[in-house]
Amino acid sequence: MRRPAALLPLLGVVLFLAGCGDTAAGDDGDGSGATGGGDSGALAGRTFVSTEDVGIPGGGPLNLQFTDDGRLLASAGCNSANGPVSLDGGRLGTGGGLAMTEMGCPGERMDADQWLSDLLAAEPTWELADANTFVLTAGELVISLTDLEVVEPPVELTGRQWDVDGLTDGEVASSMPAGFAAHLRFDDGAVTGHTGCNELSGTATVDGDAVTFADIVVSDAACADGAAYVQDIVLQVLTGEARFEITGNRLSLEAPSGFGLQAVAAA
Repeated sequence: MRRPAALLPLLGVVLFLAGCGDTAAGDDGDGSGATGGGDSGALAGRTFVSTEDVGIPGGGPLNLQFTDDGRLLASAGCNSANGPVSLDGGRLGTGGGLAMTEMGCPGERMDADQWLSDLLAAEPTWELADANTFVLTAGELVISLTDLEVVEPPVELTGRQWDVDGLTDGEVASSMPAGFAAHLRFDDGAVTGHTGCNELSGTATVDGDAVTFADIVVSDAACADGAAYVQDIVLQVLTGEARFEITGNRLSLEAPSGFGLQAVAAA
């Protein structure tokens, strides 16, 4: 299902975190300065997070996730950006920029996106200072990030509720539309939850990083507009096998069709 045009105001448009603009604080601006680098393959599939105050508006943290297929997912406390990343020559580059979600954030957090844009535009140098410490340097700005699995070990998939806060419709990733809520819970081979419109239940068989859904049934409330859109994505993901990844308290579910869900473990 493609996203109905009428829902664009609900879901937010995709912006681009361009690889241009002001350089991050302290960058020399001429491409010279410290060199870094290391085995970029050692970053694949890992997430690093800042644990100290580095001047991010709203307090951050800076979160960098390197995917197995050569993409970077980045946030600094507000919106999420993602796209291809280059780590060649000891510099972190994003080429033409990263696609970014658009949602409102309270107070100073709204300025975190510009801070992140400036940092990535500076093409900072990078290095693995040790097995679990990733360091970015842009001029005088030095940011030390720690592997998230060290800071916050991943929680278990089962035995908790996962609140959906992100959707992928096969083309575009977006935050949940305002006013709608969906969640999933996994327990002893079963999945239950809410699609954003109806209650759901079925079986969920976990094997490694894959979960196979079957016999999914939903209640029969009529769904329209945003509720129908959210329910459609949820049910697309819960069709057959999906891959899942847990980073800290966050869950990502992705079906082969390209439909996906992002969720956070409920408190």
